[in-house]
Amino acid sequence: MSDAVIGHAPVDAHGYPRVFAATTDPWDHPRTTVGISLICDWAAHRGCATETLLSGTGISADALADAEHLIEAQQEIAVIRNLLHAFDDLPGMGVEIGRDHHLTAYGYYGYLLMTCSVVSDMVRLGLRYSPLTFAFSTIHGEFRPGDRWALTLRTDNVPDDIACFVIERDISASLQMQRELFAHPSADPLQEVHFEHEPPPPDAVARYRAIFGVPVLFGHDRTELIFDKDYLDWQLPMANEHTEAVMVDHCERIRAERVRSGGVAGRVRAHLMTLPTLDRTLDECAADLQYSSRTLRRCLTREGTSYREIHDDTRRSVAHDLLRDTSLPRTQIAERLGYRDWSSFTRAMRRWSDPHRPG
Repeated sequence: MSDAVIGHAPVDAHGYPRVFAATTDPWDHPRTTVGISLICDWAAHRGCATETLLSGTGISADALADAEHLIEAQQEIAVIRNLLHAFDDLPGMGVEIGRDHHLTAYGYYGYLLMTCSVVSDMVRLGLRYSPLTFAFSTIHGEFRPGDRWALTLRTDNVPDDIACFVIERDISASLQMQRELFAHPSADPLQEVHFEHEPPPPDAVARYRAIFGVPVLFGHDRTELIFDKDYLDWQLPMANEHTEAVMVDHCERIRAERVRSGGVAGRVRAHLMTLPTLDRTLDECAADLQYSSRTLRRCLTREGTSYREIHDDTRRSVAHDLLRDTSLPRTQIAERLGYRDWSSFTRAMRRWSDPHRPG
């Protein structure tokens, strides 16, 4: 990134933060099993068997040893749900596991980051090739007033029950990679960490502070890492423009393959998001996508999920967006989500908040 670009004002003409880099691909793409291996290793050190976390996911223990084996995003979600259930949604798990995401876990992507010339290039390329990571967050690099910039993370269309975990893991993993790029930094450019969710218990807050090493604030309107603006100009110690060009070619090829080859669960979710109402059965969705009902059910089982799970997740995501618009009538919201009336929707919300609740 040139000095001219870095020197732009922190907000645009409408007063919004100026974005200089962003992820452009959806999170629902294939990924390697390395991210799941890191989850399983963390849990194993705390007495939880890998078989417990892989139950019902369609992933074998042998697949975890194969760094080239690809799984669907929905299968990783199934593992995360098993983890949250096994540890009773322990606060701070995401940031602890994110700290285990070393550069070496990312293959070509990790090498690409190491070869970049300056931090601004690393951020730009890192976000472009996010499909080579295990992230579920949508990430923006934004200039901020006061000579600062931020990596802002959102969980767009991510199921509610895993959103807190994945955004904590993603923000922690991002910082871990950046710190590993500089073996002995002269200063720590990180100023603050903000989370949207409410504060965890006091003992957990101490763990957050120990991991990030800066003030960690909760209940903010954004989840983000706040850095000194000068950090964008830091030169990476292992920069090499020739190797960077080779790594970009490799990463571009892998990105194209992964974005193009999303699984059946991704096709179902994308189709549901286009419908005027989510009142759609498995049989109807199968016909829309030119599957038999039996084939669709079998494909989703193989990807560690079910039509009901995807349908509920999609409803939750759409509900979040609709409920932000206070001008929409309740009847219109219920209809868009595929419910007969508002009371049916509120009963569904209670079931979403407790997945073990019958009905």
